[in-house]
Amino acid sequence: MKKFLFTITILSFFTLSSFAQKEYTEYWKNNSVSTKGFKSDKGVRVGNWTWFNENGTKQQEGTYDDSGKKINTWTYYFENGKLKKEECYSDNGFNKAYYNNGQLYFSVEIKDGKRVGDYKEFHKDGKLKMTGTYLDDELDGDVDFFYESGFMEMEGNLKNGKRNDNWKYHYRINGNIGSTGSFIDDKETGRWYYFYETSEKWREGDFDNGLKEGEWITYYESGKLLHKGNYENGLEEGLWESLYENGKLKDKGSFSKGKMSGKWNSWYEDGIIKTEASYKEGLKEGLETLYDTRGQAFLKAEYKEGKLNGKYEKYSDRNVLLEQSYYKNGYKDGKCTFYYIQGAKLREQSFKDGKPNGKWIEYNEDGKISAKGSFSKGKQTGTWVNYDKLGNKTSEVKYKDGRKVSQKVVKKDKDNQSKNF
Repeated sequence: MKKFLFTITILSFFTLSSFAQKEYTEYWKNNSVSTKGFKSDKGVRVGNWTWFNENGTKQQEGTYDDSGKKINTWTYYFENGKLKKEECYSDNGFNKAYYNNGQLYFSVEIKDGKRVGDYKEFHKDGKLKMTGTYLDDELDGDVDFFYESGFMEMEGNLKNGKRNDNWKYHYRINGNIGSTGSFIDDKETGRWYYFYETSEKWREGDFDNGLKEGEWITYYESGKLLHKGNYENGLEEGLWESLYENGKLKDKGSFSKGKMSGKWNSWYEDGIIKTEASYKEGLKEGLETLYDTRGQAFLKAEYKEGKLNGKYEKYSDRNVLLEQSYYKNGYKDGKCTFYYIQGAKLREQSFKDGKPNGKWIEYNEDGKISAKGSFSKGKQTGTWVNYDKLGNKTSEVKYKDGRKVSQKVVKKDKDNQSKNF
């Protein structure tokens, strides 16, 4: 009798459970099924569920328990129908992933809900990509990574999933070491070395808690010094210098908290001065002078907070002034004068906020006016007059808001006197 009553109880439970679950289906716009499964009377997903692509192929499938929690192994698919991933939601099993050509990407054992044991990843062509070991759900111990070519990509030690001890990074093109140094809890520490693809030393310096610290030195492939300077808390600080391969100074200046500060100079390879400038918090401040290969200044410009601000002068290779302008907040502003190559005045004009504004006068090389007019906010306005080489008026053109509204041509009589027509 007890057995019979127990059986009835069990049957009643399953009958109630089946009534508590309602089939649930969603559809794509083309009326093909997109989702299919069951929900409890509380709207919670339960039992087996399947998702489909619009073309009818499976997208994923798996099982929920009565509380809506994923259980057992869930399976995911590519649109071509091939297996994409198997994900374990039980205490024991395997997690696996695949490429769309069917090649295994990785496989890892799940034990007591954690990843454990030997672990490997593969490239799409089946070649080894990575090897390591899981301990308590974290990669732990030696790990090796490989490029598709088979060359080593990087190698080192992990502790609780974080890089520790010595690591080496390799170039893709030939497998040569690109850099090597140590980590503590995933942060660089101690001396690090960097190399060119051809294995010559490129640069070296120290890290402290993941930040560059102290003197760092960079080399040419020949081994000669390229540049050097100091870091504090990961930022450039103090004097920095760079050199040409012949040993002559190329650039020299200072940093403050990672930003260029104070006077900076650069030189041509033969030692002739190339630029002189000053910086404040990484931005140009004050006068900058540029020199040609003979050491002759060809540009002088004043800056404020990194923008042209103040006098601006350009010179020819014979030290003749070609332009004298003024800037404000990076734009030409005020009177600007331009000169012919031999030094005679070519043009005078005014600017405001980078646009021509005010009088505009152009001269012949002998100093006589050849044309004059006015601008307003970058547009020609008013009467513009042209003159011949003798100073006689040849035409008048009137503008309004940059558009020509009238034109008058002036002809000359036998005595070279202007007449209006």
